[in-house]
Amino acid sequence: MNTKITELTRGEEEIMQILWRLGDAVVNDIIARTDEPHPKYTTVATFLKILENKGFVSHTAEGKSHRYFPLIGREEYARGVMSSMLSSYFDGSLAQLVSFFSRHENISAREMDEILEIMRNAKK
Repeated sequence: MNTKITELTRGEEEIMQILWRLGDAVVNDIIARTDEPHPKYTTVATFLKILENKGFVSHTAEGKSHRYFPLIGREEYARGVMSSMLSSYFDGSLAQLVSFFSRHENISAREMDEILEIMRNAKK
């Protein structure tokens, strides 16, 4: 688990979440799917340009507009963020991460059983 990936700001990640759901979109599609108050067109366009410069999205020309699409999948991004979090906060130890969440979150018995089942299946 040592995939290093650039972490996104909250605004960048919000745009990526929309693109991951839609697959591709023009700026107005993205704006329509943001929470109120909707950001300005130029704000979303700026975020998309930043994401393009970071290698997260690309675009194709569509008339006078651009249609944007993700170059990095949600799972790939999540894997990189989790890898970074593991090494930064838990010394790379999944056991420490699980221990942390078991102490600081209300994990139901059902969730604990699911975690144990995942671990048993991973051993096979």
